[in-house]
Amino acid sequence: MLRNPQFGGGSQIKSYQSLEERALEIIRDATKRSGGIVQSELWRILDIDSRDGGKLVTRLMRKGLLLREATTHRGRKTYILRYADDSRAPVSVSVSLNPVLEVPCFTCRHIGRCGIGGYYDPTRCPLLTRYLLIMDSRRA
Repeated sequence: MLRNPQFGGGSQIKSYQSLEERALEIIRDATKRSGGIVQSELWRILDIDSRDGGKLVTRLMRKGLLLREATTHRGRKTYILRYADDSRAPVSVSVSLNPVLEVPCFTCRHIGRCGIGGYYDPTRCPLLTRYLLIMDSRRA
């Protein structure tokens, strides 16, 4: 449960975003200063319990913003949290559906009767053959 009064009163989503931003700032500073921060120390600074802290760390790890490394601190197993290196290039994925939309089968009036060995056979279809030849020439 979020115990810090600073995060009460607003929407829970807003609170988590503010908490994430504050946690990232603390982790980033600790990484620069001393190579990271023990997660229990982060919980203490943020005034949150370990359950909320664990959820917070999981969200930040999924976003690729921090790294977690197992360690022993004061005789107990725990984790050191480090800010993820900024030197990684951002990933951009672009998907185009245009080639799929160009497949003549999607607009063919015989699609319901089309099948191998039938009167409308895709292995003998001139429209599909022409489309496949065009796609093959684009690849080359």
